[in-house]
Amino acid sequence: MMSRMKLPYRRPQESAGLTWRPISAWWWMLAAAAAVVIVALIVTVWLLAIADGAEAGTDRANSRLDAVRTGLAAGAGAGAAVGLMLAFRRQHHQEVATDLTNRDATERRITELYTKAVEQLGNDKAPVRLGGLYALERLAQDNPAQRQTIVNVICAYLRMPFASEAPTGKPKPEAAEAPKVAAAETETSPEAPGDKWQQERQVRLTAQRILADHLRIDWFEGQPAPGPVGPEFWPDMRLDLTGATLIDLNFYRVVAADARFAGAMFIGTAQFYEATFGGSSFQAAKFTQEAAFSRASFKGHADFSKAAFAGKGWFSQASFSRDADFNDASFNGDAMFYGTHFDDTAEFQPTTFSGDAMFAGATFDSSAWFSSATFAQRAAFGQATFAGDVTFQGVTFGGATDFAGATFPDRSDWLPFKDTRVLVSSAQHVWPAGWRLMPNRRGQYLLARTKDAK
Repeated sequence: MMSRMKLPYRRPQESAGLTWRPISAWWWMLAAAAAVVIVALIVTVWLLAIADGAEAGTDRANSRLDAVRTGLAAGAGAGAAVGLMLAFRRQHHQEVATDLTNRDATERRITELYTKAVEQLGNDKAPVRLGGLYALERLAQDNPAQRQTIVNVICAYLRMPFASEAPTGKPKPEAAEAPKVAAAETETSPEAPGDKWQQERQVRLTAQRILADHLRIDWFEGQPAPGPVGPEFWPDMRLDLTGATLIDLNFYRVVAADARFAGAMFIGTAQFYEATFGGSSFQAAKFTQEAAFSRASFKGHADFSKAAFAGKGWFSQASFSRDADFNDASFNGDAMFYGTHFDDTAEFQPTTFSGDAMFAGATFDSSAWFSSATFAQRAAFGQATFAGDVTFQGVTFGGATDFAGATFPDRSDWLPFKDTRVLVSSAQHVWPAGWRLMPNRRGQYLLARTKDAK
C-alpha cells in the first residue's frame, strides 16, 4: 500500500555568528577562589584602617585582631555564597541535561510510533491499516507539532490508486469446465477481489472521517461556536488530495489553510457546506453526483477550471474573496449560485451549463466574464448585481432567460451582449433594459441594443 516513511530529521539550528561555549569548570573554581581572597582582603584592610584609629595599646591590638577575624569571616561568607552559586549552577545543568534526555526520549518514541503506524498502512490486511490510521490520529492529537506531517501521510494514502467500482469477480469461461476439486479449492482460497475492494473502501472512509473530524468547527445558527475552539480541532492544516479518489466525502464546516483537490474524483456526493478554505484548487476535478458548496467561504484564489459536475452544483450564498475561476467547467446538472458573492473577478468562459443556471441575487463586485458560455436550459440572473466590467459576449442561450431586476454599471459604451445568440426566441425571456432580440440573415436571433439605450 505505502512505502515505509520516516519523520524528517531536524538539524539543530546553526547560528551564523560565533557559537557560545560553556566556560570550563576550572575557570569557575579560579574565579571563586579569587573572589573569596579579594573579599577577605578588602574587608580586613578596611577594618584594620579603622582599628588604627583606636588608642595605642591593648585596645588597638584587640581591634586589629577583631578586624582580621571579621575579614576572614567575610571571606568565608563569600566562599559560601560562591559555593551556593556553583551548586545552583550544577543543579541547573543537571535539570537541563534531564530535560534534554527526556525530550530526546520523547522524540525517539514519537519516531518509533510514527514509523510503526506508517508500516501498518502498508500492510495487506485492512484491519492492520485501520489500526495504523487510528495510531496516527492519536499521535497527531497528542503532538501538535506533528499534525501537518501526519495529515500529509493520510492525504498521501488517499492519493494512492483506487478503482472507482468494485471488481465484478465474474469467473473466466474455462472455470465452468474445471473439475469439482478445483471448485472446492476456490472456496477455501483467499479473499475475493471484491471483498478486498470493500475493505479498502472502509479504510479510505476512515481516513476521510479522521481528516473531517479534526478540521471541522462547530457552528451555531450560522455563526462560529462561541468560546475557544475545542482541542480536537487542528488549525492551519494544508490538504493535498490532488488526484485522490474520494468516496461520499463529508467535509461540511471544515476549515483548512489550503486545499488541493485538482484532478480528484468524487464518487457519490461531495459535501463542503459552510467550509472555509484559504487557497483552493478543484481544477479538472470530477464530481459524479451532487457537489454542495453552499455558504462555503473561499478566502484565497478558487480554481474550478475544467471541473466536471455530473449532478447539481450547489454554490448558493457562497463567498469568494479573491478571483473565482470556473473557466471551461461543465455543469451537467443544475448550477445553483443563488445569492453568491464574488468580491473579485468571476470567470465563466467558456463554461457549459447543461442544466439550469441560477444566479438570481448574485453579487459581482468586480469583473464578471461569461464569454462564449453555453446556457442550454434556463439562465436566471434576476436581481443580480454587476458592479464592474461584465460581458456575455458570444454566449448561447438555449432556454428561458431572466434578467429581471438585474443592475449593471451605468456606462455609455456598455456592450455585454455582443454576438450573443438566442436559440429559442419563443421562450420566456426578460432582457436588461435597452436590449431586445433581433433576427439575423441566418435565421438566428441575436441580442441587439436599442437606439434609445444609454
